[in-house]
Amino acid sequence: MSRAAIGAVLGALIAVITGAAYMMTTSSLEGSIRDDVKQRVAKAQELLIQNSSLEMLRLLKHAEALALDPKLVDSLGAGTEEGPDPLAAEAVFKKFRAGLSPDEAQPDIMAMTDDRGKLLALMSGSNPVPDPVPDTYLSAGKIKYPALEASVTNQIVTSEIWDYEGSGAMKVTVAPILDPETGSTLGTVLVAYAITQPEARKQEALLGARVVYFYDTGIHTSSFGSAKEQQSSLGKVLFADGLAEQALSAKNGLGDIRTVHHGGKEYLATTGRLPRYFSKKVGEGYPAPKAGAMVLISLTDASKSVGTAGMAILMVGFLGIVLVLLGIHLTARRILHPLEEIEIGVNDIINGNLDRTFEPVGTDLDGLANALNVMLARILGRPEPGEEEFDEDGNIIQSHAQLPHMAVSQPSAPIDQKQAEAEALASEPMEAYLRRVHSEFVAAREASGEKGDVEYDGFVQKLMANEASLKQKYGAREVRFKVVTDGGKVTLKPVPIM
Repeated sequence: MSRAAIGAVLGALIAVITGAAYMMTTSSLEGSIRDDVKQRVAKAQELLIQNSSLEMLRLLKHAEALALDPKLVDSLGAGTEEGPDPLAAEAVFKKFRAGLSPDEAQPDIMAMTDDRGKLLALMSGSNPVPDPVPDTYLSAGKIKYPALEASVTNQIVTSEIWDYEGSGAMKVTVAPILDPETGSTLGTVLVAYAITQPEARKQEALLGARVVYFYDTGIHTSSFGSAKEQQSSLGKVLFADGLAEQALSAKNGLGDIRTVHHGGKEYLATTGRLPRYFSKKVGEGYPAPKAGAMVLISLTDASKSVGTAGMAILMVGFLGIVLVLLGIHLTARRILHPLEEIEIGVNDIINGNLDRTFEPVGTDLDGLANALNVMLARILGRPEPGEEEFDEDGNIIQSHAQLPHMAVSQPSAPIDQKQAEAEALASEPMEAYLRRVHSEFVAAREASGEKGDVEYDGFVQKLMANEASLKQKYGAREVRFKVVTDGGKVTLKPVPIM
């Protein structure tokens, strides 16, 4: 199989494994994240209802305490010729506002009515409203707010959400003002808080979820932004798809958790009915609740980690393919290229170049190159690797008997004789060995008629340099030399010591 085919197969295998890992990991993460978001949505809705319950109960207690204020009772002027005193009621309202703790919100509306529901005193925020319209809370002579009617007729303290005067949903508490002597109803006090976008965003920060407040068939406000901007997409889910009605009519006051798309993102959302409280049981004809809230958590944002994990897996797979291809390339360079060099050498020998030898081509193929050199040496009668002879300059000496055209096979010394020779040389002390070889080399050169004045230090330096290169070539722990005279030529023959 070619290198390209091997690379393609391994690359395809890694790609398949990467794809499978990507699908399994992202699918598992998405399922885990969806389950986590689902739990968070349910918990957020539960906490929102609890927060609203505590708020409505707090308002109910405030209204009850305010209704018992003697000065507020006196401001109604029951049994006096002066009649109701709006200024006295306003003074009580201001005192109530001043007595609230700094972390409590200030009422948006404070009002007092008589026992027929006619408006007597009114404050909008911190500002008294002079001469309020008496019939503000009446329609065709009848009280138009059920909670106000229940307070006047049955002395019920009510805390619930109204669409106050068409201005939107407000948390309203109504408490009856009673005559301390007869216990009859003299009038009512009303305290109201608007449900605003800042409040929705405050709840979002507490819950870690988006909040949308709705009343009847419309969105009142939300932590997203303008209610009008939410009406199209979120309004369809709430009203057309029945999620709001489900929460308002459910026994536990909670809707199902559903998938919602809004603003280009996917959310998990659920609805809950906002609580209301009565100091007494109201009649069966009392209107059903109309206020609720929806909480949403973005699956799109929560799932960003899935994309990151998936990208990491894909990157690991890509790097794996790159490393495989790089490994194939490096292997080819390390093994196949040296093989090509050996193949070229073999072709040279086939074409008649009998002087060709095979140089080391890397640790993986050095054994093959050396075996080819040994084979050539034995066929052509040349010294085998490790048996070459060198002159004083470190050059290999080739005698006439070793030339290709006069090749003569020379019997080599028995293996045990070579070993004995190597052991004898190895056992000789270094200084004595160097002095002896130098003396024998000089004497042999003089005997053969060559120049014999060879300086000892230069001779030793060349000898040691040749030994260093030959130790690596033969893989020997040491290389020593012996003086050989062949055909009148004096040479140094290396003896590897393993």
